[in-house]
Amino acid sequence: MGLSCRVRPSLAERDGGRLATRVRTNIHPRGSLLSSLAVILATTWVASAAAQPAPAAQPSTAPAGAPVASPPPKDESDIPPALKPSRFRFSTLGWSQSATTTMLGVGRDNIGGEDESYSMDFSFAPQYWFYDEKDDKLFVNAQIGMTVEVTDSGTTTTRREPQFNDLQLGLGYNRSIFTSENGEWLTRLFLRGRGIFPTSPISMAQGRYFTSSLGASILQVFKLLGNDADGLNNLTVLGGATWTHLFARSYTPTNSSLERTRQTASGASILDDQLSFNSMDIDRLIPTLFLSLPIYKDLTLNNTWRLIGRFRHQFEGTDCDIVVSGECVDVDQGREKAPTYLTNSSFDVSLTQGFYNIAFLTAGYNNETLTLGEDGQNRNVFYSPSAVFYLDLSFQLDQVYSKIAEGKGGNRNPFVQAGAPATIRAF
Repeated sequence: MGLSCRVRPSLAERDGGRLATRVRTNIHPRGSLLSSLAVILATTWVASAAAQPAPAAQPSTAPAGAPVASPPPKDESDIPPALKPSRFRFSTLGWSQSATTTMLGVGRDNIGGEDESYSMDFSFAPQYWFYDEKDDKLFVNAQIGMTVEVTDSGTTTTRREPQFNDLQLGLGYNRSIFTSENGEWLTRLFLRGRGIFPTSPISMAQGRYFTSSLGASILQVFKLLGNDADGLNNLTVLGGATWTHLFARSYTPTNSSLERTRQTASGASILDDQLSFNSMDIDRLIPTLFLSLPIYKDLTLNNTWRLIGRFRHQFEGTDCDIVVSGECVDVDQGREKAPTYLTNSSFDVSLTQGFYNIAFLTAGYNNETLTLGEDGQNRNVFYSPSAVFYLDLSFQLDQVYSKIAEGKGGNRNPFVQAGAPATIRAF
């Protein structure tokens, strides 16, 4: 089934990278912490960061006597060792909070399965670049986290019970296709693969074994006012698609430790471990469009659009699906009309403020919901009862280490300008 990055629980899972969609624990949830735009898509949102144009040299603010910054080198081999990017760049530690809009007095009353919720996510996402050349880069990453619902929860046995999220392991490839001489026009290719392991209580209780995720995306940076301006420097556009597949004990959620007595169509009693009669999402195909615009200095506006195609299993029947007046009846016609394809729409908008290239604070709004509501009407892509406001705080661990160990944290690298983990969901 699919995953989701700021993806809401039960909607999608975040991507193992920064540019991924959010997902919480399940195969959909919000995903990782800024995943909240957790794509959200391509590789660990290194994608959006690594692809940003090289900043122009800024007037030196160093103390008297300190060396003055020189123009960016034209070749990575010219970079002094002290300025070369860390192989652990974009490893992050994050804390995210989200609350349904109705809980904060915005929007109409909930209907159907939605309820008011306020929760917190804590995540650790290490990343290591094991091949780091100028035009080609390969990395591995991981993400582990924990969720705590502050409001009353229907999935825990104790109040505010911490629950692990699903463990994610990923492999990514970045390819530089084009870079202008001044570094203000860029084209990048991102390929990524991810495996999601059922370490969350929900996934384990549903009989999930493993979820695979493969994605590809293209990033393009368009020059606007240029790197010398304080804002509106460039527009970053990333478009891509992700395909996920669920491996599980059954097409429906099952729990082998639960044996319920049920009655067959013929009236016989059997023990059953099914939790639902509906198929889980076996495959997902998720096209994504991400936009990022620097507003003023380190303040950035992000916007993500996703359409989540959810493919379900077509069940086969028997010669005796139901018994009517003592006779077996085959209901092939009704079974063939059962929906096997559903869609969710996702809209996300956020503002990210960076602090010394070390910490990033993101405030945003996300609406991910079924395109068709319980009332049979198409839902608004911009609002539904499941819409949430969120606040994310993330730290670039390599920059924190650099600041503590060498006293030079926050230096901007001419080839890789760290950006806030995009609130993108990739899934």
